[in-house]
Amino acid sequence: MRRRFQFKKIAILAVLVAASVVLMNVTGKPQDGPSFWGSLFQRMARPVSSVYSSVGGWFQSLKTAFADKEELIRKNRELETALGALKALESRLQELQAENERLRDLLDFQETSPGKYLVTEVYGRDPSKWFSSVSIAAGSEQGVEPDAAVVCQAGLVGRVLSVGKDVSTVLLLTDPESGVGAVVQRSRDLGVVLGGGDPRALTARFFSKDADVKVGDLIVTSGISSKFPEGLLIGEVVAVRVPQPGLVKEAIVKPSVDFEHLEEVMVIGR
Repeated sequence: MRRRFQFKKIAILAVLVAASVVLMNVTGKPQDGPSFWGSLFQRMARPVSSVYSSVGGWFQSLKTAFADKEELIRKNRELETALGALKALESRLQELQAENERLRDLLDFQETSPGKYLVTEVYGRDPSKWFSSVSIAAGSEQGVEPDAAVVCQAGLVGRVLSVGKDVSTVLLLTDPESGVGAVVQRSRDLGVVLGGGDPRALTARFFSKDADVKVGDLIVTSGISSKFPEGLLIGEVVAVRVPQPGLVKEAIVKPSVDFEHLEEVMVIGR
């Protein structure tokens, strides 16, 4: 019985020694590489690590894409703002260019026409009498006088109706109350040009029923009235008629001035 017990102890001891050797070989780290468990863990973790790296890379790419999109949106807004500023500047430059051309035309008119001229701006109109009168930015302080003739580079505009300190009202040639002595430039037949409220048509009535006037003739101021100097262009004849038998001739005159787009005018000094 005692022998059997000793043999059992020896067997257990041998098993323990063998297990220790095996365990040392399994868990022990070789000099040139990881341990068995380390190698086993690495092999098991490699798929997980690969998935983690892929997911991390995808999230990083997504983050970068969102950052790039925000940057593009910001730059696009900056470009839209800059474009709006450029368009506003271009519009302003076009306005200045157009104004410069109009003022240059007025200056050329001054240089080729005798007399004193005051260049001023049209700054207001009565909406209910759009083609009857305009307000100009010049008055008695600038030397404007009542009944002074008002012109632009295209021809006669009207006359000064009332004068304030720094503003004046101009009665346009198109107003029904307006009238100016006129002459056919070619034949020298006299008449009077009247407004009718139409910015595209004036009526010329001649003193003789035998007046020599035809389509294409130019009508200018006669100078008979002290209000308007002689030779200011009024317009061109576009039609001739006799309203009723025995009455004097009438002509429809297209104004040389664009009354719908008056911006600068000149007041003729006395």
